Amino acid sequence: MAKVTVDGRVVEVPNDANALEACRAAGVDVPHFCYHPRLSIVGQCRMCMVEVEGVPKIQASCTVPVRDGMVIKASTEKALAARNATMEFLLINHPLDCPICDQAGECKLQDNAFAAGLPVSRTSEPRRQFPGYDRTPIGPHVIADMTRCIQCTRCIRFCEEITETGELTFIERGGHTIVWTHEGKALDNDLSACAADVCPVGALTTRDFRFRKRVWWLDKTRSVCDGCEIGCNISIEHRDRIVYRFLPRVAPAVNDFWMCDYGRFRSEELNRQDFLKPEIRVAGGDAERRQTNWGEALDAVKAAIEKDPSKVRVIGSAFLTTEEAWLLAALCKDSLKVGSPEFTVDIGPKRRIRNKVDGWIYGSEAAPNSRGCEAAGLTRTSSLSSSSPAVLYISDASFSEKCKDPAFVAGLRQASVLIVHARTRNALTDAADIVLPVAPLSGKEGTFVNAKGLVQRIDTAIVSPPVVRTDLEVLLNLGARWNAFDTQWTARDVFEKMQASVAGYAGLAWDSDALVGNPPSISPAAAYDVLGLERDPGVEVFSRPSVTAPDRLP
Repeated sequence: MAKVTVDGRVVEVPNDANALEACRAAGVDVPHFCYHPRLSIVGQCRMCMVEVEGVPKIQASCTVPVRDGMVIKASTEKALAARNATMEFLLINHPLDCPICDQAGECKLQDNAFAAGLPVSRTSEPRRQFPGYDRTPIGPHVIADMTRCIQCTRCIRFCEEITETGELTFIERGGHTIVWTHEGKALDNDLSACAADVCPVGALTTRDFRFRKRVWWLDKTRSVCDGCEIGCNISIEHRDRIVYRFLPRVAPAVNDFWMCDYGRFRSEELNRQDFLKPEIRVAGGDAERRQTNWGEALDAVKAAIEKDPSKVRVIGSAFLTTEEAWLLAALCKDSLKVGSPEFTVDIGPKRRIRNKVDGWIYGSEAAPNSRGCEAAGLTRTSSLSSSSPAVLYISDASFSEKCKDPAFVAGLRQASVLIVHARTRNALTDAADIVLPVAPLSGKEGTFVNAKGLVQRIDTAIVSPPVVRTDLEVLLNLGARWNAFDTQWTARDVFEKMQASVAGYAGLAWDSDALVGNPPSISPAAAYDVLGLERDPGVEVFSRPSVTAPDRLP
């Protein structure tokens, strides 16, 4: 560790840190554009200028390695003048379109122009334009507008160093230089939208979110992507019960700063809620299901199960939280006496994400919590063979893509009574006798266990419509009919009750940093500043005077 003095404050930083990171560790906000803690250092933007004692010329702090005893002066008149000059150059040709730019509100150029720029411009000439290179798709998910580009090269370095696909480069020279794709090649890697995340301005934006909502109106809730077993930490960004986007939430041990396009653009699916009230069909009848209340629906479930408990089969789902899976297993074992619930997981295309700890992490299971379900007492099976139970209880009508296949559903429909938890309509819900409406990921609270065996917590982003319940609430109220559970239990209560019996959960605390994907030694708020995201409330960016290698403060 090296002791460095920044504007009179002494801090300790790793020996491989740079002067910009030392300033951040000391609580001194040095503006920057091209620096990113997971990308190579290029000193491209010249915005992070500081004075270093013993060095005659002013320095770009991101390019200066620290040394023990270094003295950095980040707030001198000379340093501030250099940053003002840089901002003036950047704004000479930058369009004055903040009111109509979709990056407004999370634009580093906008922030730094107010905080580290001159209040007026000394130029009146028309601004440079790039006809044909503005508002243009350069891939399936990313829109480019080169009138706003400041040539920081973050996107180029991301494609070269993180995805290693190299779609982006500089073309032309001098004042005509722009970032674009190599000829004939689209920006179409599996993490392509992250190139828009690292862009500090509005030069790259995502097609799917573009102009849908001003970012300062969005509420942000921590969660975990349910697209595969990797368990990328995400921020669910929503307003008025509508999910507008997912963004990666910094988790150095899992997804770092990134998330794949497949997981990111699943966000829109959370807005679909086909079932708003329980529905039941008269046993043995062919009539259409009718809507009812929860009391009648759960009483009908209980009555169906009690006719012949020996012929009841229960199917779980790897989309359940561990708390929900534990309730399901406990209910089957202790009250219904029907044996362990089964579950199966689709094996889909291999997904990947990169972090600094492991390199690439791969996941092929198309569900987030198979390991948590096994630990909670569910039995994994490779396939669900046809059977003819008296009652088939399925805790997730979308536990597999096969649930959309009428031929697969026909095998399950041989049960006398088919009961399902469901949010969206498919072939399985069409065949069911009792449908219990449940909330999506954005309405859940609990924990998932990812491919690395890490327990990660999800929070409730949106309270579901009045009659829709979470799977946890459905199971609690169903279990209460056998006096198994207290309907007032929360996800936290269930978490604490199951710790003694679920492998990997002993010793964990509900509010622990370990449950949100951030090792205790890393400040998530500090990392958020790099992407311009809203900080986690209550977290002080520079609460610790030192940082732990290999992670650096942004």
